[in-house]
Amino acid sequence: MLILPECYPLVPLEDATPLLDNPNLLSERAADLGYLYFEGMMPASLVDPVRAVACEVSAGYGWIETNPENLPFLRVKPGAYLEGRGWDDPRFIELQRRVNGSEQFRALVLDRRVMRVLEIVFGEPAAVADANQCWIKLPGNPEHTTVPHQDTYYLPQCPRMWSVWYPLVDTPLEVGPLALVPGSHKKDWPHIDRWTGINVPRTTTWASKDVRPGDMVAYGAATVHCAWSNVSPNNVRLTLDVRYEPVGTPNSILRSGAG
Repeated sequence: MLILPECYPLVPLEDATPLLDNPNLLSERAADLGYLYFEGMMPASLVDPVRAVACEVSAGYGWIETNPENLPFLRVKPGAYLEGRGWDDPRFIELQRRVNGSEQFRALVLDRRVMRVLEIVFGEPAAVADANQCWIKLPGNPEHTTVPHQDTYYLPQCPRMWSVWYPLVDTPLEVGPLALVPGSHKKDWPHIDRWTGINVPRTTTWASKDVRPGDMVAYGAATVHCAWSNVSPNNVRLTLDVRYEPVGTPNSILRSGAG
C-alpha cells in the first residue's frame, strides 16, 4: 500500500524538548497530543553503535551497501529484497535477535533520558518490553509500508503501553518516517482488518517531519500512526520501535515474569 504525506494535511512534529524541565507541562502535552517528540535527544555515542550492529547484519544479507564509516544514511544494494510481508522473512527475524539482544541496544533504550520521559508519562517508573522491532524498509516496496493503525487494536491488553521510535539513519519524508494523528488517542478508530489498518480520511491532519539519528518520538498505544512509504531512489530506512509500560503493570504480556 502506497501512503504518501502529500495526500494529507501535514503539520510538523511539536518539539517537547523545552518541556523537559517541567514535568507537569510535559505530562499535559502527552495527554493532549498522544505523542512527544524530542529533537536531538539521544547522543551519537548511544545511537551510532546500534546502527553499526544493524548495518553489519543488513550488509551481510545483501540489503545495503557496505557502510564502513557508519554514516547516518544507507544505500540499498541492487537486487535487495525482503520475502513475504518483510517481517516474516527469516533474515529479518535474525536481525531482531542480533540487534535487540545486543548490549548497544540495551544501552540506548534504557538510557536515563528515555526512562525519565516515560516515568513522567506513566506517573511511575517504566519498564521495557521483551520483544521490540528493528525495522528495515527498502525503497520501492509499498507492500511493506506500515499502514495507519492503533496499537490497541493488536494489543488490547496493553492500553497504557507507550512506544518510542528511534530513527537510526537520516529519514526525510521520502524515506518514510513515522507519522501520527495528534489527539487521535481520544477515540476508537475502526480498523478494516489487521493487514489494511484504518482508512484514514484524506482531510485528517498528520504530524510528521524529516528526522535524524538522535531524534525520538514517544507515543501512546491508542495514537493513530503509520510510516510513509519509502519512495526514495536508493535510501534504506532503518529504525527502532521499542515498547514500554509502567513497571507495576499487573499480568503483563510484554515482559516475561512481570506482574
